[in-house]
Amino acid sequence: MDKTKARIIDITVKLVPSDCGRKWTIVNIHTDQGITGYGEATYSHKETVVAEMINDLKEFIIGKDIWNTEEIYKILYTGARTGYRTGGIMFTSAISGIDQALWDIKGKILDSPVCALLGGPRNAEVPIYSHFSCSDINSMIKSAKSTLSHGFNALKSGITMHENLGPDVSKKQLDEIEEKYKILRKEIGEEIILMDDPHGIFDPSSAIKVAKTIEPYNLLFLEEPTGPEDIKAYSHIRKSTSVPIAGSERLTSKKQFNRFFENECVDIAQPDIVYIGGITEMKKVCSIAEAYQVKIAPHNTKGPVGIMAAAHVMASSPNALIQEFMSPGVIPWRNDILKNPLEIKNSCLVIEDRPGLGIEFNEKELNNRILK
Repeated sequence: MDKTKARIIDITVKLVPSDCGRKWTIVNIHTDQGITGYGEATYSHKETVVAEMINDLKEFIIGKDIWNTEEIYKILYTGARTGYRTGGIMFTSAISGIDQALWDIKGKILDSPVCALLGGPRNAEVPIYSHFSCSDINSMIKSAKSTLSHGFNALKSGITMHENLGPDVSKKQLDEIEEKYKILRKEIGEEIILMDDPHGIFDPSSAIKVAKTIEPYNLLFLEEPTGPEDIKAYSHIRKSTSVPIAGSERLTSKKQFNRFFENECVDIAQPDIVYIGGITEMKKVCSIAEAYQVKIAPHNTKGPVGIMAAAHVMASSPNALIQEFMSPGVIPWRNDILKNPLEIKNSCLVIEDRPGLGIEFNEKELNNRILK
């Protein structure tokens, strides 16, 4: 094999319906060296659109050298019918699946994990958290304990937004939020890490009221307290509470993230490996964040490929904090489609010393689940 020459000969896409309402959008890049790389481009409920975008974009990079990921990213992001940097989140999702697959190929050719190519170790353990429901107090406690039983010590919920569509919050709702957190802490203890995500529903003044209500309960962060379009509001909220503020999963470029950091919007950035455009761009976001002393906690509700792609970036980033992870209880068959199952150890995702992203599929099981 001539390691200096590997070119793209085709790109194909497979859709795999999951148990969480998403179709995992698995991108396969095929090379003239006979090596296939995997990426993921899952954008919830628009997966078929993203798959068609990938099919549209591939003509611009067929024949390209897989090593030159910077050039390929630039071709796709600044041209290739993407609206010259204004294509939006579905375009960056398509680009991301391609970019991840290219990095997977690099690692396979060099017999190296992607995280090592990015400046990290050859194996690592990345801290992860999962979720619990909060419809009422009894079911909340049961759900939290169930998630903990799968090996997690960090949990996130939407307690602050339950039965509240925003943008306001009432005194009664604040009291209910406080009651739930008080009981939850008593039931699971102070050592368990907690996070809350209201999905940006609150206006700034309501978000501040919510943040102050949960201050006594030692949360790792409050995620997306308001919509990400209002940078000044984010900054105001962050400066009005002692609860660390997280956000930015919906941003799609390093320049958007840089504006967030310049305006002191967040303590913790949450780039999504798919929405941001892949490993190439996410690594840059992590480096920019490091300069602003902002930690990284990626948004990640993806399938195995997207999970591992984000984890490899985390393993190579000194400001990595924690990564989102769908519990095995939500998708119990996820490991069945993998030759090497995803491993959770001490509430960490294990990255083994395997080439590329470390993902290889059990083709028989995968084919049984592919959307025909």
